[in-house]
Amino acid sequence: MTESQSDAARAISGRMFPTCFFDPDWWTEVRQIPLSDLDLTPGHIHEWRLRAPETLDPVTLGTKAASFNQEKHFMAAVSARREHASEDYWVAMTFQIPGQVDLTTLEAALHRFVERHEVLRCGFEHLVGGLRCDVMSPADIVLEHTDVGERTAAAALSHLETTFNETINTLTWPLFRMGVVVGGDHSTVFLAFDHIVCDGISLTVAVDDIQRSYAALAAGEQLPTEPAGSYLDFAESQRGRYSGIAADGPELAYWRSFIDESGGLFPPIPLDLGVEPGRMYPARNLTVRLLDDEDATAFEHLCAQHGGKLFMGLLAAVGIALRRVSGATTYHGFLPISERRDPRWRESFGWFVNTMPITFPISESLSFPEILDSVRTGFHSLIRHVDVPFVKAWELLAPQYYHLRTWPFPVNFFSFIDYRKMPNASEYDVWRPTTIPQASHTNTGNMWFYRNSSGIHLNRIIADTPQCRQAMSDYQHAIADTLTELTETA
Repeated sequence: MTESQSDAARAISGRMFPTCFFDPDWWTEVRQIPLSDLDLTPGHIHEWRLRAPETLDPVTLGTKAASFNQEKHFMAAVSARREHASEDYWVAMTFQIPGQVDLTTLEAALHRFVERHEVLRCGFEHLVGGLRCDVMSPADIVLEHTDVGERTAAAALSHLETTFNETINTLTWPLFRMGVVVGGDHSTVFLAFDHIVCDGISLTVAVDDIQRSYAALAAGEQLPTEPAGSYLDFAESQRGRYSGIAADGPELAYWRSFIDESGGLFPPIPLDLGVEPGRMYPARNLTVRLLDDEDATAFEHLCAQHGGKLFMGLLAAVGIALRRVSGATTYHGFLPISERRDPRWRESFGWFVNTMPITFPISESLSFPEILDSVRTGFHSLIRHVDVPFVKAWELLAPQYYHLRTWPFPVNFFSFIDYRKMPNASEYDVWRPTTIPQASHTNTGNMWFYRNSSGIHLNRIIADTPQCRQAMSDYQHAIADTLTELTETA
């Protein structure tokens, strides 16, 4: 990007935007928020969707096996349709292009993005033997452009919500939608995906991929031609290793140990959320900042002083907070773990996430360093088994719940991303990326923590019941108080 474009983009941060419940001072940083808190300026909306060319011969489509995550997700969507459940689930990303956007160049960058990532060119079909992916070749890609027209900021936001809810569906192809709101001094690019093709880190891959392609094309540079590593190759490899494992096999020893300690594969969170087992409720989505950058840095130093990484210390603090609000003396919960250790997947788009259980003591007699040490020990044990898919453990060790569309009970769920370590994070003050998870219904209280250069934040999606709102609010305040106390000691 040119120096003048960067200056123009930075000038935008001085504009006034509506005050939200989150701190507007960190608007310029990457963040994870509900769609309702997205700041949009008035603009002209253009959209693109993938379609098959009229001359496409289905016989020419490639075929690959889906991952375990994808198969379970697809079957849950089939069950939801069969039960006439009206539920919307998607993950979205927005980012800015400063200055006057060139629509032709942007479309070329979006086309290249779809070209590079095989999972975006596939559709799913359940056949005897499992879920299969029918893959369109890069040569067959057609992006269909729609000129939506001018919209006010409020109308643009409403349009995005309606479009994402109505067009992103696991059982309807294509599985994503892309577009841009063209403003005066900057434009906001938006992308929304079904979870079956996307995870949280993939959203940061998308913004980096598209921004780099747009900048290169705008400068008249030649783009590299190699594709990114394919998630579908990862899925086929995973199936080859784990399709034949048994409930009593050595691969599931870690899971069986967790069940012995916790009493089941899905140990309920020790809070009264006011939800019935197996029932789904309207979801509530909100984001808060827990620590500013100075305090977050102090807390990170405290963790390092005691031999732990930031996420380990944060999980230890969450465990202490859970004890304070529930009286629990042991933390049993799930961690989503990235499966991108192989360099082939570092720039890949897909659902590279396994869900792993962890247990550690949180009794009042233990100090923070002692709990942190238990978290570190538990994580090192967990990571040795991270390749074994959670979905297979669910199928083999809790078959009575495997038919359900979601987990049977509310559980402790802790996720963490350090956005400072994402590709080209130094550009985020210009790109201003925003990740947006959407779940219209849930039966639990999931928590996504993240670190950016303005602090530590918490995004949570919870069941919108009076008991759940109160319990999770108490939990959130206990986490914030615990972090503040620990930071003061640092």
